[in-house]
Amino acid sequence: MHWFESQLAQLDTLADDYLAARRQPATDIVNVSEATRLKRAAFIDAVQAVVDKVVKIEGVSACAAYHDGLILAQSAEASNMDAFGAVIQETIRAAQHGETSLGLGEIEQIVIVGAVNKLAMLSVGPIILCISSPKGVNLATVLSQAK
Repeated sequence: MHWFESQLAQLDTLADDYLAARRQPATDIVNVSEATRLKRAAFIDAVQAVVDKVVKIEGVSACAAYHDGLILAQSAEASNMDAFGAVIQETIRAAQHGETSLGLGEIEQIVIVGAVNKLAMLSVGPIILCISSPKGVNLATVLSQAK
């Protein structure tokens, strides 16, 4: 397993832990709420750490993480984050429609390739991790070779 795959696996584990904490019965609401808050914070901190590392990889222009169209984490270099989020939200909505009507199963990734740049969107737990790069960059290669 290369670096990026291990980061995604760690995020999936933290996301599962957070979602499991949210499903706990609220018999002791104070402790359940605190446990949920801590799991959420650990997940969001890990997401920001991955975003910060990914954007430093040669060939990556920007990186951000979204949940329901809201920015959870972003690289400092990214510009037009609100527009970025709107495009991602609409793309995910269209893909989810295709997921049902075409029988694709749960969407794992989407790649949009333009004449100049491309955008990869990866489902990680409850978030969408977005990575932007110039069109000619092979994201799979640069992400797999990162350390």
